[in-house]
Amino acid sequence: MSKNDSFDSEKFSYSDNESENVETKARTSNNEKKSEVEFKNENLINSISQVLETIIEDNKLLFNYSEIIKKQSKDVFSSRIIPKISIKDYLKRINTYTNIEKNTLIVSLIYIDRLCRVSKLTLTCYNIHRILFASILISIKYNEDNFYDNKYYSEIAGISLKELNSLENNFLNLIHFLLYVKDETFKNYESYLDNSL
Repeated sequence: MSKNDSFDSEKFSYSDNESENVETKARTSNNEKKSEVEFKNENLINSISQVLETIIEDNKLLFNYSEIIKKQSKDVFSSRIIPKISIKDYLKRINTYTNIEKNTLIVSLIYIDRLCRVSKLTLTCYNIHRILFASILISIKYNEDNFYDNKYYSEIAGISLKELNSLENNFLNLIHFLLYVKDETFKNYESYLDNSL
């Protein structure tokens, strides 16, 4: 993945129209592949983002919400400012650059629920992006055979490698490294997400 996520044609020079046609075909092919990846998991991404946004909106109605924000502000998952990217767009970005599997996304939501129950953490617009990425990273490593190094994932997340390592470590410690998900639990979450739209 390049910094601009685009093909840099200035690095290449062409001597004839045929070479330019090859470049055009390559761009079209790459764009088609990217579109296929972006489309993959689209319904699931919509469901997960809707579920998380609903939880966050419900949490805003808690009588002690401002105290929760203040208390969690020193937490490793909390950002000082609310990220401008929506949960859905963030998930789309992750989906595009990781080619994540459907089951991995579902498990990541289970991990978030597990984290909140065990640590009594409240999901807010200040911490959801970091919690979401940490859960997906852990889910990828646990559920998929092939994955990238954390440097690559930190670029997707938009945070430093050091910060990503800290998020991953803290998340794992808070859930006591309980990564196994029972089939029944998985099916319940899958069914819920399928019916949430």
